[in-house]
Amino acid sequence: MEKLYGGLDIHKEKLAGCIMDRDGTITREHSFPSSKKAVERFLCDIPSSGITIAIEACGMWRGTYKILTDMGYEVKLANPKKTHDIACKKKTDRVDAKILADLLRTKYLPEVWIPDEQTLKFRDLARHKSNLTRLKTQVQCKIKSYLLRKGVKYGKLWNEKTLSTLAKEDQDIQNLINVYNSLKKEEKEVMKRIKQIARNRKETTLLMSMPGIAEFSSLMILAEIGDIQRFRSPKELVSYAGLCRGIYQSASTERSVRNTAVNKWLKWIIYECSGRAIMLDQRFQQYFYPIQKRKGANTARRATARKMLTIIWYMLTNKETYRAS
Repeated sequence: MEKLYGGLDIHKEKLAGCIMDRDGTITREHSFPSSKKAVERFLCDIPSSGITIAIEACGMWRGTYKILTDMGYEVKLANPKKTHDIACKKKTDRVDAKILADLLRTKYLPEVWIPDEQTLKFRDLARHKSNLTRLKTQVQCKIKSYLLRKGVKYGKLWNEKTLSTLAKEDQDIQNLINVYNSLKKEEKEVMKRIKQIARNRKETTLLMSMPGIAEFSSLMILAEIGDIQRFRSPKELVSYAGLCRGIYQSASTERSVRNTAVNKWLKWIIYECSGRAIMLDQRFQQYFYPIQKRKGANTARRATARKMLTIIWYMLTNKETYRAS
């Protein structure tokens, strides 16, 4: 059977699909509900060995990916931004599906690495903890704002005694404090699970040997990096985290551009760790302060984060603990 190439544009309620042959002739093109039965009907009479299917790495890709892989089909995951850049201003569901199939056929599909199930679970857990912390911080700001609006003076706000006193005085503030306590409890429970995982994995214990990296940050860094072997050099890892600017070059024209197709979670966590590492380790202090003097704190902090990622690449590649030099 002739090899076929498929593209699926994913939405909450429906999928748009396009299948074409080796010459680019469209053999099938439909929109159908986002369900396993509908996918089976769309791909009827096409054996799993006869087609490769491309989908975009949107927020809903996992469900469709699982349906297709459970059916035995080979699936490629595409970078949505780079796919849209290639598609220029054409933007409809059918066009998206057709472009995915065409890029796959011509071997120009901007592929994204697909993590295994365990890596996805670790990512979900670490990101969930981070989101809980951010929600808790938002509620804390709401409580402070409410107290200031009411003209209530407060000292050490986040101890149990102060919170219980405030809750008795005002029903509205009690509701916010209840939300805060609930988020705090959930965050503590998730953190307990993270610590248990981080302390029992070789890779996370390696990462924790570096100053500035603890249980949570080690698990998030490991989960966001995934398989270190997919990065051929430290530069590729740094680029993946978006800690170096891209370059636009045309003839004699050259300028730096911001690279937005990066792993923002990895960029965030390694930047946070760099601040702690600067306080704890003399090696990073000697690197940070000369750059800060010349170019400012933000540039120096970013450079320190790059250095940390470079060291992490060698640590994970060689399976060695951090060595201060």
